[in-house]
Amino acid sequence: MNDTPEHILKKQFELYNSLSSEEKIKHLFDLTILSRKIITNRIKEEFPDISEPELKIELFKRFYRTDFDTETMGKIEYYLRNKNLQN
Repeated sequence: MNDTPEHILKKQFELYNSLSSEEKIKHLFDLTILSRKIITNRIKEEFPDISEPELKIELFKRFYRTDFDTETMGKIEYYLRNKNLQN
């Protein structure tokens, strides 16, 4: 969904393009941290009693669900679960 008027989008791009490389990277890190917090909160709402290791696994699955096929994701999830059992 994009309900932002074209002139506002243009202004946003102008502002972004005026940033230094360091500022752009800082904004990217800030957005990554924010998205992680939003997704973490959503998972906790769905699973109020989720353990910290399971939360990390669920967070990984949501961030990387399109990067791995089902079989590979299953293997990664299996590894993460077993790794957490050993710790």
